[in-house]
Amino acid sequence: MRLIATGRLAAQHLTTNPGRNLLSAMGIGVGVCVLLLIAGLGLGARDIVLKEVMRELPVDIVEVIPKSVDLGLFQMGEKTLFGEAARLDDKALDALRALPEVQNAYPKLEVKLPMGAHGGARFFGRRLYTDLFMTGLDEALLRERIPAFRDAPDVLPVVVSDQLLAIYNASVAPNLGTPKLSPETLTGFMFEVQIGRSLMLGNRGVKRVGDERARVVGTSPFAMRLGVSVPLATARRLLNSYALEPKLDDYQAILLRATSVADLPEIKRKVEALGFSIDASAQKTSRLMGTATLLASLLGILVLLLAALNIAHGFFASLSERRRELATLRAVGATRGDVVSLVLTQAFFLGIFGGLGGVIAALGITNLIDWAALRFVADLPFSPRSFFALPLWLVFTGLSAAILASVVGALWPAISAARAPVAAALADGG
Repeated sequence: MRLIATGRLAAQHLTTNPGRNLLSAMGIGVGVCVLLLIAGLGLGARDIVLKEVMRELPVDIVEVIPKSVDLGLFQMGEKTLFGEAARLDDKALDALRALPEVQNAYPKLEVKLPMGAHGGARFFGRRLYTDLFMTGLDEALLRERIPAFRDAPDVLPVVVSDQLLAIYNASVAPNLGTPKLSPETLTGFMFEVQIGRSLMLGNRGVKRVGDERARVVGTSPFAMRLGVSVPLATARRLLNSYALEPKLDDYQAILLRATSVADLPEIKRKVEALGFSIDASAQKTSRLMGTATLLASLLGILVLLLAALNIAHGFFASLSERRRELATLRAVGATRGDVVSLVLTQAFFLGIFGGLGGVIAALGITNLIDWAALRFVADLPFSPRSFFALPLWLVFTGLSAAILASVVGALWPAISAARAPVAAALADGG
């Protein structure tokens, strides 16, 4: 009951000077709004980069790569400095697949051949040419996203990255005036692959020149981002037919699917013991963007600190005007703790109102920015539905920061008012 009475009394005191209290709550609201906008934009950008641009792998899959030496701006294979490094070959594939924590292993083979693609009359109105890059992927991995996938001996079954399709639809199609493509319309598209002829590589590394017909069979997030992917057997056939020195088991990387997410730390330890590394590009990018977001969020925290100082100043002025009233409360039995509780309850209400106002303002601004971007900004690759991510925990953090800043700002004035001599305050006619 005492708590309810304190709350009622605190609410009544807040109405005695609404203008000053409104300014204090607005300062808290501005701080929360800035904090949520910056943190939400940082989280949204990180989601776009990791999930769309870098294509972060599913949580139960890790990518094993040859161990490299990190020299800051550059990375090079260990064999460059310390002799021959461990190879990702069939022997390594068997060793990784045999780990009890690994459910399956999928090799990724780079098709190191100069090649180009001819075609496109169906979509562009004329035949076009472009250099082509290719990787071979385990057929089981391709079937996860393309259930009807079938290998064909006379046609190269080509899988396109959905990222490449997004880039084309957002940047290339509008400039060329061509229609945008969906995975369904792209499936079945036929073109010719010229092996042994490339604008950039010429005919280096091939023993003969040849043409192959290719058909797009679907899109997959596992496909090569700026190129195409084919089944592993097809990649080996091409290397065996055209490469001067075909290395059919010299893998670019091996994807490991863990039996359980909890096994990932143990898999990492055993992979490193075998002389390989786990590709941590997405993790490094996530940490970098998280640090940048945290540093940028300091602006919102600074605004909250300034609001806390403003609240402290306001409460000092308000309590000075009410010192006779507080002394009367002390005289009729209120303790110093009761006075502190009363003042801090007022600050708590200010923090709640200011924090809620900041949250509402942040939600309104984010929706306005998303609407303006959708209406006035041209399509961009990997355009999200929203540029901001405001999960519940972030909103709760903003509200908590508002309450904390308000209460901390009022703490010193509350203690000072509670310690004021009762007799002197009552004797003062002010």
